Amino acid sequence: MQKLAYRLKALGCTPQVLLMRLISAFFLTSAVFLLAGEQPSDSAEFVANVELWSLILFLLAGVVLQSIVFYFVKNIRAEKTVLLVFSLFYACTALYNTNDTYLFLALCAVEAAVAVYCCTGEAIRLIKNNKFITVGVYAALAAVFSVFVGGLTALRYKMYIAPCFDFGIFAQMFESMRKTGLPMTTCERDLPLSHFSVHLSFIYYLILPFYYIFSNPAFLNIAQAVILASGLLPLYLICKKKGLSNGVTLAVGVIYTFYPALSAGCFYDIHENCFLTPLLLWLLYAIDVDSTAGLILSAIAICAVKEDAPVYVMFVCIYMFFAKKKILKPALLLLCTVGYFLAAVKYLDTYGDGAMLYRYSNLGGSLQSILKNVIVNPGYVFSQCLDGEKLEFALKMLLPLGFLPLISRKLYNYILLGPFMLINLMSYYPYQHSLDFQYNFGAAALLLYLTADNISMLKIDVRRVVAVLCAAASLLGTFTFVSGKMSYINYYRMTADDCARIDEVVELVPADATVSASTFILPHLASHEVLYQINGSNYETAGRTEYAVLDLRYAEFADLYPLYIEAGYEVVEYIEGAAALLRCPFYAGIAD
Repeated sequence: MQKLAYRLKALGCTPQVLLMRLISAFFLTSAVFLLAGEQPSDSAEFVANVELWSLILFLLAGVVLQSIVFYFVKNIRAEKTVLLVFSLFYACTALYNTNDTYLFLALCAVEAAVAVYCCTGEAIRLIKNNKFITVGVYAALAAVFSVFVGGLTALRYKMYIAPCFDFGIFAQMFESMRKTGLPMTTCERDLPLSHFSVHLSFIYYLILPFYYIFSNPAFLNIAQAVILASGLLPLYLICKKKGLSNGVTLAVGVIYTFYPALSAGCFYDIHENCFLTPLLLWLLYAIDVDSTAGLILSAIAICAVKEDAPVYVMFVCIYMFFAKKKILKPALLLLCTVGYFLAAVKYLDTYGDGAMLYRYSNLGGSLQSILKNVIVNPGYVFSQCLDGEKLEFALKMLLPLGFLPLISRKLYNYILLGPFMLINLMSYYPYQHSLDFQYNFGAAALLLYLTADNISMLKIDVRRVVAVLCAAASLLGTFTFVSGKMSYINYYRMTADDCARIDEVVELVPADATVSASTFILPHLASHEVLYQINGSNYETAGRTEYAVLDLRYAEFADLYPLYIEAGYEVVEYIEGAAALLRCPFYAGIAD
C-alpha cells in the first residue's frame, strides 16, 4: 500500500486531487444521465432505467481520463477550472426549465462551495490581463443577449402569442408615430387616444428613426433587447473607474448578461422601462467621473421614460449628496426632478387617464399617504415589503448578485435600494414584484451598480471568489427562470402551419378598413388607424367596425363566431382551427 501511495503521489494523484477528480466526474456523470434520461428529472421514475454499474463505470472512466490528461498537463489551476465547469454544467442541466426557486437556492449553495475552493490557493485564472480581450468578450455578451432575447421575443409576435395588452398597443402606437408623428391608439382604452394620456413615455421617439427603417412590430421586441444589451457599455466603464481587474470586470459583464431580472422581464414584450437600465448606469457613471453634461443628459432621458421614472433620479440625487459631498448639483437636479414629477402626475390626473397610484392603495393610494406611512409608520411599510411572494421575488433579484447590494461599508449606498423597495416591494400590484415583467429594469440597474461598487471594496484576493460566485448564480438563474422560453422554437415549428393559415386571413383585411380583432391577432393589424380588441363582453353587434377577425385557436373566440353570424356578419374567409374574417354589411362609418 505504501508503494502504491508513493507511486500515485509521484503521478500527482494525491488524495485531495483524486477527490477533486472524483467530484468532477460525479458532476459530469450526473449531467450526462440527466440529458439522456427519458423521464422528467423531478419524477421518482427517472432512475428506474439507470443501471448502477453504468453509473460506477462512468465515474471511474471520468477519474481515469482526468488522471491521464493531467499527468501530462500537471496544472492544478486547470483541474480546478474543470471542476468549476463540470459543476456549472450539471447545475444548468438540473435547473433547465424548472422554475424551481428552492432547487435554485440549493445549487447556488453548491456552486458557492465550489467557487470558494476553485478561486483560492492555486486559483483559476479568470482572464489574462488584457483589456482588448475583455472588451471583445463584452461585445460578444451584448450580441448573445440581443440575439437570444430579441430573437425569442420577436418569435412571440411571429407565432401569434403576443397579446394586445401591451404589445398591440405599442405596435399600433409606432405605426401612428411613423405616419403622423403622434402616439395615437384606439385599442389601449377602446377609443381614439394618445398613449401619452396614459404614460408620459417621450423616450419612445428615440426608437422611431429605426422603426422607419424596420417597419415591423417584431422589430420593437428586438430593439428592447438591444437597448438592454447596451447597458454593458456603461457597466464596463463603471468597473474600470472603480479599479476592477479585467478578469473581475469580465465576470461582472457575465453577471449583467445572465441576470434573470433583465432577460425575464423582456418576455412580456417591449416596454419603455427597458431604457431605465442603461440610462441609470450612464447617470451613475456620470456621477463617478463628475461629468455635468452626462448628469444632465442622463437625468433628462430618464425622466422621459415614464412619469414615475423621476423617482429613480431623486434617489440618485440624494445618494450623490452624501457619496460625493456635493450640494449645488444634486440640489438643483433634485428640485427640477421633483418639479417635473409633480407636473407629470398633475397632467395625467387632469388631462390624461390619471397616475396609477391605485397600485399603492395598501399605503393610502396618494403621494401624501405614501410619504406619511414611510415617515410615521415604517413598521407597516416593511410589513408590506416582505410577504411570501415579495420575499421570493427579492431572493430572485438578490441571490444572483450574491446579496452584495445589501453588504456595504458605505452607509449612503443603501440609499440606492430605495427604488427597489418603493417601486417593486411596497406596491400591492403583483406584476411589480414579479420577475417576468418590465418593472425590474430600473431596480436592476441600481442593484448591479451596487454589486460592482461593493466588489471593489473587497480585498483583491476575495474579489475573484465573489465575482465567480455571482456570475455562476446569474447563469443558474437564467437556466432556472428564463431557459423555458427556448420552448418557443419548438412551439413555432409545431404551429408554423397554423400561423401561416392565420397570415392568409390577416392579409385579406383591406388596408384602409376599420377592424376589430382577437388579442393575439390584433398586433398584426397594427397599421390600421381604427383597431379594437375583441373579447367576450364587447363583440361587435352594432357595426362598430367594418371587419372582425376571430382567432379560432381558442374556444373563447371560436364561441363568438356563431354570435357574429347571428348578428348578420358575412363570412369573408373561414379557416377552421386558425382564423375567421367577417364583414359587417350594416357598418355605417365612424361616428362623429
